[in-house]
Amino acid sequence: MACASIDIIEQEEVEDGARSPIIREYCATELLPEKKLPLHNLLQKQPAAMGVIQIVSGITSFGLGVVLATRTSPLTLTVLFRVPIFTGLLFIILGMLSAVLHKYSRLLPICFAVNIGCLCVGGVGIVLLIIDLGLENIIVQHTEKAVQVKALILCVTVLEMSVAAVLLFYLRKELHSTRKLP
Repeated sequence: MACASIDIIEQEEVEDGARSPIIREYCATELLPEKKLPLHNLLQKQPAAMGVIQIVSGITSFGLGVVLATRTSPLTLTVLFRVPIFTGLLFIILGMLSAVLHKYSRLLPICFAVNIGCLCVGGVGIVLLIIDLGLENIIVQHTEKAVQVKALILCVTVLEMSVAAVLLFYLRKELHSTRKLP
């Protein structure tokens, strides 16, 4: 956008006696920067797309957790603590918050806090899944399908956590820039 100075220097008289203004000169004096919307830098990183990835992986994790809970007869750590179901629900909620962040900029601190919580729960879930997979061959002899489902849940949880870590980095950066903290 440009700020202009338009000088109407004189008025010309026409033959019928009426006067009409004459614009002698138009000169753009300076360029004005465009006003940035709230969370402009964050919205360029597409947090809504990351939110959709989190929703889809959360639904996948939740569904695999339900399958694992109904198919597994002995109780393992993963089934006992409902790791994939709980992490799936949390990442669905986080994905929804991330997806609507562009419309409601006040959700930035809430999304930041939920992101940290999801990373902590996901980390605990990964540890429980790894212990469960390690103990699978030693103590309990399950079918190969249960091991495959747990390995798939582990992969989906790692995907969820990696997307959440990237989003957390961008959210922290934006949160510090809006609060003007060092």
